[in-house]
Amino acid sequence: MRLKLLLFVALFLCAASVVEAQVEGEPKAVPFHISSLDTAFAMQGDFEGEFRVYPDWVEVRLARGLVRISEHCPYKGRRVFGAIKFALAAGTDAGKWKMLGGSQKLWVERVMVPNDEHQLGEVSFWIPREPDADLSKNWLVVQLDDDVLDVPDGEKRKGYAFAQSCKDIFVRR
Repeated sequence: MRLKLLLFVALFLCAASVVEAQVEGEPKAVPFHISSLDTAFAMQGDFEGEFRVYPDWVEVRLARGLVRISEHCPYKGRRVFGAIKFALAAGTDAGKWKMLGGSQKLWVERVMVPNDEHQLGEVSFWIPREPDADLSKNWLVVQLDDDVLDVPDGEKRKGYAFAQSCKDIFVRR
């Protein structure tokens, strides 16, 4: 009986040290806040959470998110908040920016009108990246899929709104 107890204690201590080693080897969690509230976009967002940089991906853990339809947009009809995704962004030679890689979309499919808000709870996104990629020239961007519903046939229905982090988000960690 005593041998079984010692064996149990030894196994417990080994398991605890393995778990501790995994936690110590995990990349540092860096908090972030990204917002496009009070911008010219009709669909605006405010997001808080943390990210971790791994060799093959960036994990974004959203603690809370808010998506709002502005009352100041010219189109006052219904629209669908279709989906949200996080991506890496980089500047171009033309002074613009482009998305490099994106997470899978989280499908929302919620019909909204001006002044409506939709709360997002805790959710995680994984953005693939090249293992040797230098993130110092990249930042995070949130893409919100926006489909307008009450327009005549043939007019543009699909659109996107974006919210971007500061451009040195990966340098300041």
